[in-house]
Amino acid sequence: MPTLTPKRLSALLILMMALILLPAFLYTGYEFSRLSDSEEDLASVYGRQLDAVLFSVNQYAWDVTGGWLQTLNTVSPSISTPDRDSFPALDSLPPALLRQPSVLLAAVLDTQQVFMQVMARAPRDSISDLILQLRDSLSAHRHTLNRLLRLQESGYRKSEPLLLRPAGSATILALVSPATDMHGRQFFSLLCMESESFISSVLSVKLQEISGNEFVLTCTDASSGRVITSTGSETAGRALYQQRKLWLFPDYLIGIRLRGKTVEELARERFVANGLLFAAVDLLLVLGVWFVYRNLKRELQLAAMKTDFVSNVSHELKTPLALIRMYAETLEMGRITDAETQKEYHGIIVRETERLTRLINNILTFSRIESGKKRYHIAPTDLNGIVSDVMSLYRHHLEQRGFLASAETCAHLPRIDADEEAVAEALLNLIDNAMKYSTDEKQITVRTGSAEKEAWVEVEDRGMGIPEPLQKKVFEKFFRVSEGLVHTAKGSGLGLTLVQHIMNAHHGRIDLFSVPGEGSRFRLTFPVSDQHHRQSDGTHTGH
Repeated sequence: MPTLTPKRLSALLILMMALILLPAFLYTGYEFSRLSDSEEDLASVYGRQLDAVLFSVNQYAWDVTGGWLQTLNTVSPSISTPDRDSFPALDSLPPALLRQPSVLLAAVLDTQQVFMQVMARAPRDSISDLILQLRDSLSAHRHTLNRLLRLQESGYRKSEPLLLRPAGSATILALVSPATDMHGRQFFSLLCMESESFISSVLSVKLQEISGNEFVLTCTDASSGRVITSTGSETAGRALYQQRKLWLFPDYLIGIRLRGKTVEELARERFVANGLLFAAVDLLLVLGVWFVYRNLKRELQLAAMKTDFVSNVSHELKTPLALIRMYAETLEMGRITDAETQKEYHGIIVRETERLTRLINNILTFSRIESGKKRYHIAPTDLNGIVSDVMSLYRHHLEQRGFLASAETCAHLPRIDADEEAVAEALLNLIDNAMKYSTDEKQITVRTGSAEKEAWVEVEDRGMGIPEPLQKKVFEKFFRVSEGLVHTAKGSGLGLTLVQHIMNAHHGRIDLFSVPGEGSRFRLTFPVSDQHHRQSDGTHTGH
């Protein structure tokens, strides 16, 4: 099976993107285009439905006025031949029309457009100007009236609206329809209505019935936009979805919109909701690919670090074993007769054995930590005592390597609750780490101190230091700094990982203070219980 190298990992990422993300993005684009088409279809459906509603309103207006004209035809008088310029006598409106506040007058005209009878709710003075305007309008529309007569002769009865716009008053609608009396003679029925009054008193009732809880219907003045009647107050300040002229009253517009939200708003909300859903799915896919890539990259790095770990541990095991074997064979063959040299050789064998033991202990401890079997025996512990024991044990080894080691301990350091062996192991790892990464200035200082219910021990060296971007990574398992001259130092990459685990188990923390080229300082801080804190006398520093 081929090794997963960074180059292969990049190729795998591109393949994953091609196989997963590209089809997803293409599908998202396709769905977005379909959503747009769907919203247009939805808007078209609503448009047709609203057109049907507007048609119903207009048809209702025609039906009502047609019924009124039919009422007027049933009460038509006998036709005489009055003087064209004379003013006809006034009669009261028929009861059916008298109840309609929008009806101003009704009239009967002969085929020459001469008023034969006028029925009105107002006195002569109030309607005289209106009759004069009607005469002028009928004269101007003589060809229209003749066309109505021809249609009636062919069996088709039709009415025709005439608009009057008196100065300073609302528009008046005059509706003219041909009729035939009992003797078969033709005449015209004329009905005059005040436009706004008809809309408010008659048409508004139908608008309320049609709109229900789904629509808002509004009638407005076409020129000024003034609202004449509306089935909902929410239309104020909001655009209507569709508007159409009233057939009978072209100076007025009947408008309609969905109650609550317009079709565009509904379509836009649906489009946005679906768009967000597709975007979320695509984002999840991107995050999934990134997560897989990140884990593969991490596993690749971990595999490389494990390979380095095996190599380093093999070297660390081989070196002391080779020295032990070489010096043991030399002593066994009796080549060294000098007692001082023999003692030196025995010391080297002991030190290399201790070095080998520490390495194996680190590996075993790490294995127990990884398997969750590591246990700590917590008891009241003297931190200064641990420092003293470690320095006594390790001082000779440090001096043999040319290091100047010193301990600065706090005279009245409070005791801590800790596993003494684990703390000593952590301190040894820090000292060993300081030895590995020291350069020409071979100086190591171990200090203890306390502050604010905490006790600490730190190891400081004058080595090469650690760059700030890498300071958090040094505690990761198998990680080893590989910049500058650091690659010459051998190790397993487990020491600081074990130290951090020990501190976490003791509810403490490890802090790193390092400047490249000036050295590093690792501080282990332990919590101090109230009982141990009260027993402490102070935090004076001694050497």
